[in-house]
Amino acid sequence: MTILVSAVLLVALTWFLRATRLGLQMRAAAEDFRMARVLGVRANRVIVVAFALSGILAAAVSCLIVVQTGVVQQRMGLQLVVIAFVGTVIGGLGSLTGAALGGFLVGAASILLQALLPPDLRVFREAFVFVAVALVLLFRPQGLIPARGLKERI
Repeated sequence: MTILVSAVLLVALTWFLRATRLGLQMRAAAEDFRMARVLGVRANRVIVVAFALSGILAAAVSCLIVVQTGVVQQRMGLQLVVIAFVGTVIGGLGSLTGAALGGFLVGAASILLQALLPPDLRVFREAFVFVAVALVLLFRPQGLIPARGLKERI
C-alpha cells in the first residue's frame, strides 16, 4: 500500500508541476525567483502553494507511518527526514525524478542491508547508507539524475 500511495503521489505531483500553470510558475520561481517575479509570477501565491503541497505530502506520509507503526510521537519523522534528504542527494537535487529514484534506492539498499548483514552489523545499516552518499558525492556530486538546466554557479 505504501508503494502504491507513493507512486500515485509522485505521478500527481509530476503532473501538477508539468501540466498546470501554477506548476510552471513554481518551477520558474525555483529556477530564478527574482526573474519570475519580474515576469509576473505572484511570489506569495507560489510560496503558499509550495508550503501547502509539502504539508499535504507530509500528512500522507504521516498517515502511512502511523498505520504501519501504530504509534504517534513528536519526533517520529526525524529519522525519515534525514533518510529522505540522503535519497534526494543521491538522486540529484533539483530533479523530482532523481529524488524519487534516490529515495527508492535508499529504501531498497536499507532493506537489503537489513537482510544481508550479519546480526551484529544490522544496527549500523544507516551508516552504510551514509557511506554510499559520500561515495556518490565524491564521484558524481550532481547526483544520479541531475536537474536539467542547472549551470554551475562559480
